[in-house]
Formats: sequence, structure tokens, C-alpha cells
Amino acid sequence: MHSILWGFFRRSIVVFCVMAVACLFGIEAAAQSPIVMKLGTVNPSDCPRNTAAYEFSKVLGEKSKGQIKVEVYTNNQLARGEGAIFEGVQMGTIDVAPVGSAPLGGMFEPYYLPLDLPFIWFSREQVWKVMDGPIGQELLKKMEARGVKGFGFGGGWGFRHMQSNRRAIYTPEDMKGQTIRVQESPIYIGMMKQLGANPVPMPWGEVYLAMKQGTVDGMESPTFSIVSGKYTEVTKYVSLTRHTYPPISWFMNLKKYQGLSPELRQAVDESFRAACARDRTAEVEKEESDLQVIKKAGVQVNEVKDLQAFQDRMGPVYDLVAAKVGKDYLDRFMSAVKAAK
Repeated sequence: MHSILWGFFRRSIVVFCVMAVACLFGIEAAAQSPIVMKLGTVNPSDCPRNTAAYEFSKVLGEKSKGQIKVEVYTNNQLARGEGAIFEGVQMGTIDVAPVGSAPLGGMFEPYYLPLDLPFIWFSREQVWKVMDGPIGQELLKKMEARGVKGFGFGGGWGFRHMQSNRRAIYTPEDMKGQTIRVQESPIYIGMMKQLGANPVPMPWGEVYLAMKQGTVDGMESPTFSIVSGKYTEVTKYVSLTRHTYPPISWFMNLKKYQGLSPELRQAVDESFRAACARDRTAEVEKEESDLQVIKKAGVQVNEVKDLQAFQDRMGPVYDLVAAKVGKDYLDRFMSAVKAAK
């Protein structure tokens, strides 16, 4: 009887030891499994935002020593449209995303609206002085109340320009009477009216045919859209009006960020700085290459030298935004813009 009990006891010890070792290996394996983050964009693969997204993924993988793995989903794979992608970051179904100022201002935070005002940005350097300063940091901080952590600003689409089949644009008078497709936005509609043009809000998917058939005389967009949408086939003139430069914001789900260790939060911070820097340089590179493509396609491209003449007509549009955000805030924003010029 004694030997039977001893044998049973000995076998139990062996089984316990085997299970303990297995558990330890399981815990170690779990500890080594990386944190997976999903990064979503609305853009096709060759967009500067995606160049920055892959930079973020690469840098964070290195700085976290493999503890964080970022999966990049481009071209609306995670949600359709920037508004839906931002909501995904709020809910935590998407961890990281770049979002443009237009959907942010129109749908979530009115204080983003001034970023889309026409003819306020005269250079990229001016944009970054403002967005990297107190105004930009205030905006990012405001978004924490909406469940997201803002890290910085990138170049996004870049400057937007006028395109026309009627005539090139050199002065505000050249806009008079032209029928121009615009976004469904009070700012863009107001801008065209102040320049004497006839704004026609139209879904993006209908614009190519409208340009081809002459339903509209022209449109406005960044050079990236002209090339990617093959608008060189239906456009005679591209005038570099640089009427808006809507910077994008890089966000992460706030709870996801707060749940990381201090070391990993530092790695995330540094990786976002790298992503924003790459976003800005990639946008410049893309516009330069796009302009070459546009010119080679036979489209006439012209500079617009006196942008102040255009800005001088925008008072009513600025008043429209002041009614949304308050005159005091807009005055402070415009003071920062002028100081950075």
C-alpha cells in the first residue's frame, strides 16, 4: 500500500512539474507577443500620408524593440472616409490614423475650421510655424476630450490649386464668371463667390466627366489628385493659386496610448515625430514630381504672384468662420498666421 501511494505521489509531482514548465513557457511566449496596432488611411498607396504611415510603422517597431507591431491599412480598408476613420480611432477599432482638417472642423471640432481658410498660407514654413506653436498644440490638446491623443501635423495633400479649361488664373478677375466645381463646404463655396466665380458643389466621382463634357469650367485640388485622377486628360490650365493648405493631424486612441508603459509611450512619441517629419517632406517631393507629370502631359502651368490680391477679397469668408469659433479665437489664430508669414 505504501509503495502504491508513493508511486501515485511521485507521478503527481512529475505531472505538476511538467504543467508548471508549460505554463512558464506559455507566459514567456505571451510576454514576447507584440502589441498589434492598426493604422488606417483613406489614401491610395502612393499618397504622402501613406509614406509617413509606413515610416511610423518602421520606426516604432525599431524603437519598441519589436514590442509593438503596426499594421498599415490604406485606401479606406478599415473605414470609408476620414470621418469614419476618426470615429474608429475614438472607439478604439482603429488605433492610429492621419485625418484632414476639413472633416475635423466640419464634423468634430470647429476650432479646426480656420486651418482651411483660403489665401492665409503663403509658404509651408509659415504653416509649420503656426501648427508647431501654441495654436497647433492647443488644437491637439482639445481632441483628448474626444478620446484621441494628437501628436502633430503633416503635409497631407499639400497646397490646393485652380484648374480650368476656360482660361489660366493670374488675378482674381480671371476667376470671374467661371463655373468651378467645389467641395460641399461653406468655406470653398464662399471663396469662389468672393472671386466672382460660380461654385458648383459636386461629388468627386462626377468631376472627371463634368470637366470632359464642359459641365464645369474648372475645379480646384492638389496636384496629387490631378495626377492620380488622370485630370491631365481633361484640363488645359493649372494655376498655382495655393489657395489652401489643409494640414493633417496624426492621432492615436487615447486609452490605447495611456495603457502603454512609459518606455513604450516614449517610443510612440518619437515615432510620431518621425512620421510627421516624413509626411512633410513626402508632400513636397510628391508635388514636385506631380508638376513634372502635369507639364509633360501638355497642361499649361502658371505661377500666381500676387496672392495678397486674392486674400483681400476673403473678408466675408473669414467672418463666416468667426461666427463658428468666435472672433477672439479667430483674431488670435490670424495674428499667429501673420507673425509666421
